[in-house]
Amino acid sequence: MRQLILLATLLLWLAPATAGEPPEQVHLATNALGDGMVVQWGTAEATTLLCTSSSDIEYGLGPDSLNQTASGSWEMYDWTTCIHTVELAGLAPNNTYHYRVGGDGEWSDVASFVTVPQGSRPVRIGAIADHGISSDAEATTQKMRAASLDLVIHAGDISYANDVGSGGVADQSLWDDYQNQIQPLAATVPHMYAPGNHEDEAYYEFDAYETRFYTSGSNPFWYSFSFEGIHFISLSSEHDYGPGSQQYNWLESELQEVDRQATPWLVVFAHRPMYSSNSAHGSEVDFRDAMEELLYDYGVDLAVWGHDHSYERSYPVFQEEPLSNSTSSATEPYRNPGAPIHVVVGTGGRSLYDEFEEPQPAWSAYREASYGYSVFEVTPQGELHFSFIRNSDGAVADQFWISKASSPGPGSGDGNGDNMTGPDGNASDSKAGWQQKLEDLPGPGLPVALSVMAIAARRRRRLLEPVAGQQEIGDAFGQ
Repeated sequence: MRQLILLATLLLWLAPATAGEPPEQVHLATNALGDGMVVQWGTAEATTLLCTSSSDIEYGLGPDSLNQTASGSWEMYDWTTCIHTVELAGLAPNNTYHYRVGGDGEWSDVASFVTVPQGSRPVRIGAIADHGISSDAEATTQKMRAASLDLVIHAGDISYANDVGSGGVADQSLWDDYQNQIQPLAATVPHMYAPGNHEDEAYYEFDAYETRFYTSGSNPFWYSFSFEGIHFISLSSEHDYGPGSQQYNWLESELQEVDRQATPWLVVFAHRPMYSSNSAHGSEVDFRDAMEELLYDYGVDLAVWGHDHSYERSYPVFQEEPLSNSTSSATEPYRNPGAPIHVVVGTGGRSLYDEFEEPQPAWSAYREASYGYSVFEVTPQGELHFSFIRNSDGAVADQFWISKASSPGPGSGDGNGDNMTGPDGNASDSKAGWQQKLEDLPGPGLPVALSVMAIAARRRRRLLEPVAGQQEIGDAFGQ
């Protein structure tokens, strides 16, 4: 049998290059520094053993001037789609590049992308999760195409290939269908992914996720990249994250090394939410207990999640206590709010969950179950504007914004655990100033302030219990 496999492999290797297949499933990713583009695509092959198609790109600054070339590599897993990967380095900022992929006479249509603006304009980031294949998912993709995005982050549960299959094996053809569905957007705007529970597939485990998507760094499940003043950290809620684990140690080291002068904004995304009041799943408490203090200590601005198929936004919050119960508005932004704002964006296209807990928790600012997508815009002036847009009417259902008075260090301070803010979410420079704010607070403000002080006391005691890891991941076919 081994000899037959080797013979088949040899014959395929000797086959003429013209045996290649037309490219499909074209999608982009950004590289680690945000100064280059990684292009990936798929080709259908006759076997799982060998890719017979070329991994070439022609590109340039005009659709009729594809005068530069690049070649890359290919990879296959136990499926007949070959995934090609080519990195384009040294691209000029704020330029439109046109490209086509393939080779040996089998070329894709010409597509284009825009490189990072480098301070010339605001950068716009799309955020979705729990996407899948459906008319609602396709509507989300179409709406995002019109949103003039520079980057998309996807917080897991991508194709739902694990939901369908026979003999206990996930249907990999759904991955091909999904990536063709999203190609009109993903071929023009880079996408970066975090793994969800549905990426842990029956028989394949995480093979499809690892092979089909580029991630910067040595580990495909937790990694980081920078993009126009924003440092992104993608985590995995599907792997061990407890103190002492490889992922936990990596995160702590990564946060310590972030240069907040070069990248003043710090955004984390992963699948299972630390904060969710949707009873379909709710908050991933073990995940939160293990890692929330790191996010708080090092001044993470925004945390983006999926898993619950709804939209929900928290106030700046730590250990379930809101540091502010005020709502940001056009005249009152959160100024260095002192704790992350958590947003669940599981509204990409999968069936919605509308099972919200009552009463609404004190940390929860806004929630609804509607299909849609989120966009946050970061300006050169140090502002982050976040919006959730419904698919049904195109309305902005929720929005807030954060303003940085200066580039913060850890915890919007010095990382020593004294990360205090006033009840309005604004940073306080002195105890006397904080006490004055207390005196000026109307009725409900005092309890909020007392909560903040209680948080600070708990942090000084540092009573966070070590967690061995996450709870056992449920049935691979479950939600």
